[in-house]
Amino acid sequence: MTRFKVLGYLYVFVGILVYSGAICVAADTVSGVPTAIRVVTCDEKVQSHKRGVCANHLEEADFRALAPGVSWYYNWHYETKDIPPSDAPMEYIPMAWGDRPEALAGLDNYLQQASKKPRVVLAINEPNLKDQAFIKPEVTAELYKKIKDIADKYQLSVVGPNMSLGSPTNGSITAMDPIENKEVTYTFMIPFLKAFYFYLGNTNVAALGLHTYGSIGEMKWAVDSMHKEFNCPVWVTEYAEWKASDPAAEREYMIQATDFLERTPYVQGYAWFKERADNAKISLLEKEPGKLTPLGEAYVAMPSHDADLYYRIPGKLSAGKYVSIDQADILSNSHNDLLVSTNAVSATADYNIQVDTAGTYKLTLRLLGTGKIEILKKDQVLGSADASGSDVQNLEISAALPAGPQTLRVRFGGNGIVLSSIEFMNQ
Repeated sequence: MTRFKVLGYLYVFVGILVYSGAICVAADTVSGVPTAIRVVTCDEKVQSHKRGVCANHLEEADFRALAPGVSWYYNWHYETKDIPPSDAPMEYIPMAWGDRPEALAGLDNYLQQASKKPRVVLAINEPNLKDQAFIKPEVTAELYKKIKDIADKYQLSVVGPNMSLGSPTNGSITAMDPIENKEVTYTFMIPFLKAFYFYLGNTNVAALGLHTYGSIGEMKWAVDSMHKEFNCPVWVTEYAEWKASDPAAEREYMIQATDFLERTPYVQGYAWFKERADNAKISLLEKEPGKLTPLGEAYVAMPSHDADLYYRIPGKLSAGKYVSIDQADILSNSHNDLLVSTNAVSATADYNIQVDTAGTYKLTLRLLGTGKIEILKKDQVLGSADASGSDVQNLEISAALPAGPQTLRVRFGGNGIVLSSIEFMNQ
């Protein structure tokens, strides 16, 4: 079974480092106020604050399998009997699913009794889709207000409604639209939400939810459209590529989609659909409790791109463990490595590292492609080398690094360069 390491603490005071583990308090460069950071080894799995899972039922062994990378779960209900063991912490987030009086009373009772309150409350599952909540925008707005009144008692934000991206005409809700002033069948989420906001009046919406089951292009477009249209944070509370050709294609979609959601600032949370599904290629868990599918193993192992996360060197750092990238995408290979692939000259990837001992380090970049590679810190070039040839190569660059947490930038001087890893060694 996978278990969590007991983390100690690392403090930084006026340039003096006192080590005893994997959390750090460092002086903020702007205000000088101590700021907490996390320090882990280069190969350590990190639980993502954003990453969740939709789950009808989870055994204790399932929690232990998921918890190294997944921090929350929900079950489309206002309460759960599935409680994670103490050595596999995961947070349950309740949902008020639809227009049912027992759901409101049940949610209120759950929140009143909960010893630890959830970070948010999820509200209203697919009001625009038949066989789901399936209620008109005006009813959705009134229900949202009732859920928000309950959540407000416990100082909690509401995420919702959680929309189906779109639906066929015969599966979509029809209502008199207050903006178009005519009867509309809402086959797309945006017009429905515009009507919802109209009826909502001055009531605040903290975040909206979205479900998408198409391609990676559809996923990115849908998330971006919701954010731009309504100028609020987004939660993707169901996602998978339903029609992926095979498990390998599903895995590639999951990697690209999860990485996009993880690195996008206005996405506050996301949950893969689901723990076990009739469509086996989207399942994270085998039928046997606690056993991850290959897709589940990849989902749990996906890096977090949190700005407060630093990797201790020496060590070998996967290219996918960046804190930010520009003009580049993430890919995977047959060895399940995460790769950064550039799509423009001057693409960059930034990496947070923790240097325990100041000195000159040899950085070995394993990559494919041609172009100048530079290592920078705050726009200062620390070292560079030229990559060339069509074969995989190990490019060595020396850089003098001070002690402490810091961010290095890799700048790629060529299009189509693929970076696999960076190994840091004392020189």
